[in-house]
Amino acid sequence: MKEPEKTKNLVDKLINEPTVHFFVIAVVVFIVYAISNLNGDDVIELDQREIDARILMQEMVSGQPLTSEQQEFITASYVEEQILVKEAVELGLDNDARIHDMLAQKMRHVLSGDIIQPTPAELESFYSSNSELYRAPATVSVDELILDTRNEIPIEIQTLISEGVNSDEILEMASGSSAPLPNANHLDLSNIFAPEFADAVFQSQGNEWIGPFSSNRGQHFLKIIERSEERIPPMAEIADRVRLDWITQEEEIRLQQEVNKLWDRYEIIINDDGSAQH
Repeated sequence: MKEPEKTKNLVDKLINEPTVHFFVIAVVVFIVYAISNLNGDDVIELDQREIDARILMQEMVSGQPLTSEQQEFITASYVEEQILVKEAVELGLDNDARIHDMLAQKMRHVLSGDIIQPTPAELESFYSSNSELYRAPATVSVDELILDTRNEIPIEIQTLISEGVNSDEILEMASGSSAPLPNANHLDLSNIFAPEFADAVFQSQGNEWIGPFSSNRGQHFLKIIERSEERIPPMAEIADRVRLDWITQEEEIRLQQEVNKLWDRYEIIINDDGSAQH
């Protein structure tokens, strides 16, 4: 795996790792008041041991030493969270009963501001630049025939199946059931049955039964009724989804801009065995 991909995987782990969130916020909440009182209003003094412990925790999770880039990311994340905690305390958000695990997230919500809406031009531009995200896979609507047996199928029933006759006619001579399975993509059929069976269905020419696929319900056969090719739907068809995606991205951009401004406001001091790093 390439280094950028490894770093991305680590970032995803950090974001979703509840142990890290608890460790950082639970400790920081109780020391911010003392930090604020001992130093100037715009100075945050941090302990290198706390950062080292956070790095060690992630190395234990990943099972391997972190690169210098990954350690820098953890340090930056640690500093950013504590800036957010200090801002949250100054705004009086510490009165919340669940302060220990919600301060940093509350501050992010405060910084993100009001819900914003795109103009038609912004929405169209976003859709054009990200149209591949909305590509819909090929789908098939199929008739599913299930014969209530796992034994060898009688020759006369096999003949009807090979001729592609309708399920109703087959079920007049065999015990079983049928039901439509609409708008299934390859992954859907792979999950319901098996990838090889999905391959066979999508490669079929229609008007033919594909199977059998055996399960505890019996023997399954599928026949394509309708097929839809892979496509990118027009924006008018998915306008609400595109709008929500635009809002999510734009809010994240604006939020990070506000967080970056807070970085510029503070002088960060990290104490390491009695010394201070600026």
